[in-house]
Amino acid sequence: MLSSLSPRHRLLLAGGLILGLAALAPLGGLSASGVARWLLGAIALAGLGWWLRRRSTTGPRFSLPERLRVISRAALSQRCGLALVEADGRSFLVAFGDSFAEIREAPMPNRAPSLARRMVLRRRSAMPRKGAMP
Repeated sequence: MLSSLSPRHRLLLAGGLILGLAALAPLGGLSASGVARWLLGAIALAGLGWWLRRRSTTGPRFSLPERLRVISRAALSQRCGLALVEADGRSFLVAFGDSFAEIREAPMPNRAPSLARRMVLRRRSAMPRKGAMP
């Protein structure tokens, strides 16, 4: 709340609190310094509570993209396995065991023929039929 106030409004608020403190001190039979200590302590505790609540409810302010991700794993035996790993946008096959690991770049799937077939089918369906009136 205070962070959204301008410096001028903060100064006016602080001045109002000081005037209120000066007015309340003689009425309660306490000294001005005693009331100031209690008020300052209460404000400090409230500020600490607000800060802790705000800090715990917000997540990370930014998130880094994952640089390494295991897409799938398969066990070849009790001590050996194969994993498909993506690192910085590139795919790798990793064969691993108790005392070894071998990495190969994974081949990219060939999607061009299936994409070309879909494009041809769409073009044919968009063409008018013979003998059809436009």
